[in-house]
Amino acid sequence: MIKTIAVSLIMCLIEFLVIVIASPMAKPSFVLRFLPEDIKEAAKDHPEPPRWKQRTAHILFALFAASFIGGIVFLGIDGLKSGYGFWQLWLRFLICLYIIKIFDIFVQDQWLVMTSGFYKKLFPETKECEGWKKRGWNNKNQIIRLILFPFVCMITAGIFMLFRG
Repeated sequence: MIKTIAVSLIMCLIEFLVIVIASPMAKPSFVLRFLPEDIKEAAKDHPEPPRWKQRTAHILFALFAASFIGGIVFLGIDGLKSGYGFWQLWLRFLICLYIIKIFDIFVQDQWLVMTSGFYKKLFPETKECEGWKKRGWNNKNQIIRLILFPFVCMITAGIFMLFRG
C-alpha cells in the first residue's frame, strides 16, 4: 500500500510540475481546452508562443505521459513479483488512479485553475470571465472518469495477469 501511495504522489507531483512549467509554453488552444467555455472564447485569439517553446511543452507533456505509464507498469510488475492476484492488482491500480484524480480535482482544478489565478496571468484577457467563479465547471467529466476507473483498472489488471508467470 505504501508503494502505491508513494508512486501515486510522485505521479501527481510530476503532473503538477509539467502543467505549471509547460502551460505557458504550450499552444493556447491546447491549454484552453481544459478550462471553462467562456474562458476559451475570451482567449481564443491569444498569441501563440514561439514554435520552440511549443515543442518544449509537448516534450514535457510526453514525458509526463511516459512517467504515468511507467508508474502503472512499475506498480503492476511489483504487484506480480509480490504475488498479487487479479483483485489485488485491480485495487492497487484503483487506489493509484483515485489518488491522482483527487489531486487533480482539488489541487489542479480547484486551486490552480480557480483560486491561484495562474491561468488568469497566462490569459489576462479572461480576468473578468464568469468561468473563474464556477467551481463545478468540470464536474461531469470528473464523474464520468470516476465511474470508468474501476473498469479501466480491471482491464489493466487483466493485462498484467496475462504476463504473470
